[in-house]
Amino acid sequence: MKPIGIVKKSVGIVTAAVFAIILTSISFAQQAAPQAQGEKKDLQGQKVDEEVTGWRVRDFRPYIKAIEELEKLNKDYSDNLLKLAVDEYSTGLDILEDMENEIGKLKTQFKNDKNLNERFYWQEIDRRNAQQSKVGYKKAEAKMKAVTYFTKAIKYVDEIQSVELQEDPKMIAFKTRLYQVYVSTQYDLNNFKPCIGLLERYITLSDACKKDVWAYKYLASCYGYIEKTLTKYRHAAEDEIMIYRNKKNRSMLQAVELKYGIDSPHYKLLQEIVEIDEKKTENINDFK
Repeated sequence: MKPIGIVKKSVGIVTAAVFAIILTSISFAQQAAPQAQGEKKDLQGQKVDEEVTGWRVRDFRPYIKAIEELEKLNKDYSDNLLKLAVDEYSTGLDILEDMENEIGKLKTQFKNDKNLNERFYWQEIDRRNAQQSKVGYKKAEAKMKAVTYFTKAIKYVDEIQSVELQEDPKMIAFKTRLYQVYVSTQYDLNNFKPCIGLLERYITLSDACKKDVWAYKYLASCYGYIEKTLTKYRHAAEDEIMIYRNKKNRSMLQAVELKYGIDSPHYKLLQEIVEIDEKKTENINDFK
């Protein structure tokens, strides 16, 4: 009888152990459930806040244009555009810096050349002209490439609609640098007209931009170019010519005022020149 009693006792111990394991597993599962609900993770192990559903929206593109426009107001969307703009801006700057380094090497080479085959002065003149042409070509080639990237950067910036990002001082500083390098490069390529619109936007970016002497110097030159071009065009309206002439004069006065002051002899002299220029226009109109 003893063996039978021992067997029954062993079975009871095993049953109790199994029952205890089951209770422990249930208790652990109940404790882990709230944590799993509070910290859901996606397939990459990243935490997600939204409820897991059957929607697969990764490739969703809204058919209604208004919905897509609303998405553009999100800061994440604007942040991505800003990253693209910074990349294009950096690429354009790299092109200009590489060009300047290459030209520096060329000038050093030109300086070190002995040119022993030159017997006459006109040969030296021809050589210098050829060197200047080579440098000018490299500058123009690099600046045209750089402008392409600066233009893309400006387009990305213009698409940014997040008010928070637009008012960020870092964003304003980036737009300031971008506009400056775009205008400088375009102006060097004699592309004056595209500079006007951007310069007019530039002086509204901040108080510092509004008081930037160089902005008004560039504006005066660009307005002057448009004025001269319209003057040569026989069918141009006199009123349109006057608009650009006045803008040119106002920009020149603003630049001199910012640099020397309104009470300076520089400002007074320029003011006299502007008055003479405008009086000539009035006399011509009276004659007509």
